[in-house]
Amino acid sequence: MRSEKKGGFQKRWLWILLLLLLLSGAVFFGVRLYRDYLARREYTHISEDYTVETTADDRVENPIDFAALQTRNSEIYAWLIVPNTDIELPILQSRADDLYYLNRDIDGKYSRLGSLFTQSKNSLDFYDPVTVIYGHNYYSGGMFTNLHYFEDETFFKENEYFYIYTPDRKLTYSIVSAYKYDDRHILNSFDFSNPDVIREYFDYVLDPLSMLRNVREGARLEITDKLVVLSTCLTGGYKGRYLVNGVLINDEPTK
Repeated sequence: MRSEKKGGFQKRWLWILLLLLLLSGAVFFGVRLYRDYLARREYTHISEDYTVETTADDRVENPIDFAALQTRNSEIYAWLIVPNTDIELPILQSRADDLYYLNRDIDGKYSRLGSLFTQSKNSLDFYDPVTVIYGHNYYSGGMFTNLHYFEDETFFKENEYFYIYTPDRKLTYSIVSAYKYDDRHILNSFDFSNPDVIREYFDYVLDPLSMLRNVREGARLEITDKLVVLSTCLTGGYKGRYLVNGVLINDEPTK
C-alpha cells in the first residue's frame, strides 16, 4: 500500500514537471514570435515612413526618401521592391564587416531578422556581372521569407519583375529563374572577371540542376547582362539556399 502511494506521488510529480516544461516551452516560443512580430512591424513602419508620394507625369519619380534614410544610416544605399510580397526594404552594405547586418537591423541593433545586405565583393551600383543580396527566411515571416512564393509555378509565371531604387536610379529586373541551390558562397566560388565563367554560371541559372525550380520560358542571358541574385535560407532548416534571379532590363534616372 505504501509503495502504491509512493508510486502515485511520483507519477503526479512527473505530470507536474511535464506540464511545467510544456508551459515554459510555450512561453519561450511565444516570446520569440512576439519579438519577430515587433521586428517585422518596425520594418513595415520603415517602408511607410520612407516612401514618398509621387506625381503623375512623364518623369520617373523616386518613391524612396533616401536623404532621410541615409541620415538614419549612411550605409543604406538602395531599396528593393518585389511585387505581391511583403518585400519592400532597404539594402545595406557595411564598410567594416561583410556580415555586420546578418543579425542587425538598419540602426545596428541586434535583430534575429537582420537586414537585407550585400557584401564588399559587390559594388554599390549593381553593375557587377552578379550581385548577391542576402536576407533571412523565418517561419514567422519577414525579410526574404516571401521569396519562397516563387516555388509555386503559378506565382512564378504571374510575377516577372522586381525593382531596385538607388538615390538617382530605378532598376527593373526580369525574374528568369528561381531554384534551390547548395550553400556555397557564390561570389567566392566563381571568378566573374572571366567571361567563360560568367557564361557557364548564366547557363546554369537558366537550366539549374534542381528538383525545386522554375525557369522563365524563353529567357536568355548574355555575358554582358547584369544579374541580381536574391538569396535566402531553405525552409525547415535544410542545408542550402533558395535563389531568385533577375536580369537588369531597364535602368532609368530618377528625379
